[in-house]
Amino acid sequence: MHGLRGVVSSLAACVLVAGCNDTRDLAPPVPDAPWPVPASAQPTAKEVAPLSNAAPPEITATHRYSLAELIDIAERRNKTTRIAWEQARQAAINVGITQAAFLPVLTASALGGYQRAALPFPSNLVPQGYITANIQEFLPTLAVSYLLFDFGGRQAVANAARQLSTAANVTFNRAHQTLIFNVARAYFSLDGADAALRAAQQALKDAEEVQSSAEALQARGLATLVTVELARRETAQRRYELSLARTAQHDATYGLLTAMDLPPTTRLQIVDISARPLPKLSSGTLEHLLSEALRQRPDLIAAVARLRATDEQIAQARAAFMPKLSVSGNIQANIGQISVDGMPYQGVKEPQAGIFLRFDWPLYQGGLLQNRLREAQSQHDAAMNAVQETRDQALREVAVAYDQVGTGLQQYAAAQALLTAAKTAFDAANDSYVHGIGTYTDAASAEAALAAARADVARAHTQELINAAALAFATGALNASTTAGLPAAGR
Repeated sequence: MHGLRGVVSSLAACVLVAGCNDTRDLAPPVPDAPWPVPASAQPTAKEVAPLSNAAPPEITATHRYSLAELIDIAERRNKTTRIAWEQARQAAINVGITQAAFLPVLTASALGGYQRAALPFPSNLVPQGYITANIQEFLPTLAVSYLLFDFGGRQAVANAARQLSTAANVTFNRAHQTLIFNVARAYFSLDGADAALRAAQQALKDAEEVQSSAEALQARGLATLVTVELARRETAQRRYELSLARTAQHDATYGLLTAMDLPPTTRLQIVDISARPLPKLSSGTLEHLLSEALRQRPDLIAAVARLRATDEQIAQARAAFMPKLSVSGNIQANIGQISVDGMPYQGVKEPQAGIFLRFDWPLYQGGLLQNRLREAQSQHDAAMNAVQETRDQALREVAVAYDQVGTGLQQYAAAQALLTAAKTAFDAANDSYVHGIGTYTDAASAEAALAAARADVARAHTQELINAAALAFATGALNASTTAGLPAAGR
């Protein structure tokens, strides 16, 4: 009866303890309202740096930066490249971890304590049927173990780690290339936005000039009120387009600050490259560029390294089926004393040693090793498909970028010719209109065409610079030094 009560009491205590571990109140209390964030969950000033209106120490507000300078600043500030760098370091450290398997393991340990033991004993020798012993013991031990042979299992693990380290290193390189491309693209976009803003400002001046001519002709009775209002409408349209261009310029500025990981309050000026010559089309053929991409693209190199790592993982899985031979030894001191049934303590202080040769051969493990081999083979197939996908994507990107560079140069040349013709037509139409010979329609049409031509030139120039950077990025050749070949390098 007392035993049953004890069991019931124990169960009741367990239920009470379980009830104390109810943490449902940590979740939002209701589904139809946001969770009120407690003060303890809010970031502290140390965890989140406060916003500062001051520019970073690397940035001088009065200096106009070239692309090379901005790339250098971005590489020192970017967190993505730092993360990739740490991951590459971790992969390198993992190589050292795998190489430890080739070395012996030396372990020092010590066990000490006190124990009171009661042992059964024949009652014809001891009336109570047991004896008691008080034991005090201290066991210092030095042990060594070494794997002699495992059919290449350790080597396969080390080889796989080296391949993964290579993959991490080239992934780090790709992170730098991505950063450089993002900064270059944002830089070119901002320069294009600046050029478009200047074009919009000039278009407004041209519209105001035509409007002034219309108003002057009306004052002389040579133009109607309708013509003047049309001219004013055209001026208002150009003023609106100027506001759009200014907004686009602000957006491009924030885009560059984001690409460089700079605070949005940073005041940044760049070198004007809108009038600089565009880079010439690469003399290499498309086939040559495709071959270069297959040879040097970091993401493709990383994919191949991961594929090679899966080959080693298959070798490791196969080696697990084979025997392992290892040797171990230890030296130990037994320092202690024992007292039986209250008798005086008897002590010992003697060394002990042993050396052993161990043979292990897994005969049956419930299909564990077979499934690990199947998993490694599946990972190999997936890695092979990843290599093929990365290769195909690289080839597509190079082909598209190469085509865009060629067509971009043609578009820029056509835009330049259009701008020259539009400027000549506007000058002639406006001069004729000012002298009362031409019509407002001709002057307004020429002004609109000139405004569009200026915008087209700015847009084509910017896009071609981006195309050139994209081609270098697609072939895997983009780095801080190759950007010197672009007009934005500040040369």
